[in-house]
Amino acid sequence: MEPSVPTGTRYYDGHTAAPRVATLRWSEAFLSIDGVAGELAVWPRARLIVSEPDPEGRVALSCKGELGRVLTDAFALPVQMTAPRMRRWHYLGWIMIGVAALALAVVLVVRLPAAGAALVPRSAENRLGEMVESVVVGKHRVCRGDDGQRALEQLEARLAHVAGIVQPVRVVVIDSKKVNALTLPGARMIIMRGLFEQVGNPDQLAGVIAHETGHIARRDPLTALFRGAGISLISTTLGIHLGFADVSSLAGRLVGLSYSRDMERLADANGVAYLQASGLRSDGLAAFFASTEKRGVSASGAIEFLSDHPRTIGREQRSQGSPLGERALTAQQWAAIRAMCGKP
Repeated sequence: MEPSVPTGTRYYDGHTAAPRVATLRWSEAFLSIDGVAGELAVWPRARLIVSEPDPEGRVALSCKGELGRVLTDAFALPVQMTAPRMRRWHYLGWIMIGVAALALAVVLVVRLPAAGAALVPRSAENRLGEMVESVVVGKHRVCRGDDGQRALEQLEARLAHVAGIVQPVRVVVIDSKKVNALTLPGARMIIMRGLFEQVGNPDQLAGVIAHETGHIARRDPLTALFRGAGISLISTTLGIHLGFADVSSLAGRLVGLSYSRDMERLADANGVAYLQASGLRSDGLAAFFASTEKRGVSASGAIEFLSDHPRTIGREQRSQGSPLGERALTAQQWAAIRAMCGKP
């Protein structure tokens, strides 16, 4: 028998409203309630019901099948009765905190993807960019013509400067017949050999590169990832397995994501503005759209670039720049770029 616990305990028999001063005695199987004149009740512990503590720390005890009840301080209960309850509330508290954090993450990632992307540290974005680049490049040969690579990097550095991009933009050319250019997290741009063969002149290429620079400046690759793969990113970030693979699977998923129409319109407008601010001709992007529509290559040639972007109808008019300004590349630079993959 556990020792008696004298407290400010009161017993109500259920027949009258008058309380009785009581003392609780706990055994392994029973609770004995003693009054001044003797034993008032004996309740099996297996049938006890314990209320939640009130603001003053008092609890109500009752027994299934009995009329009476006891009011006592929570500390009058044996540890083995209170500890599990406290643990349950402890766990419940952490669960509630976790649910609230997940709800906030969903709002930032799914409802406000740009806000979620802004919270990602640059170091984490760069690591993700490395993984995505390995997926995009895959088995393609990287074209490493020194003169052409230098010309592309100089052009991009000029555009990135006016775009306010602080970290150097990594430009990679791969030997693929696809007519495409895309941006990746961590200020990375992939250009495919097919784009060089499709564009009519250096200024059209500069227009496409300026467009992609607009995506980098606004961190659109991350925003698209949050918008299209947000729940997967949340689960990975929190270390929760929700049926998704590891972070590398996000890299593969990002390759297939597309930008929203608003993102593309801003990239068009900003690309033209970057060219103008750089002192370059800014009519190349509109000319690229016009030539693509004229050739009717949307079903074969330029399908990769245009399939990830809104239809060209209307974009030509909205992307009109000016023929005033320097040429984006010299004739020698343009030739070096087209020869980078060995197919001038």
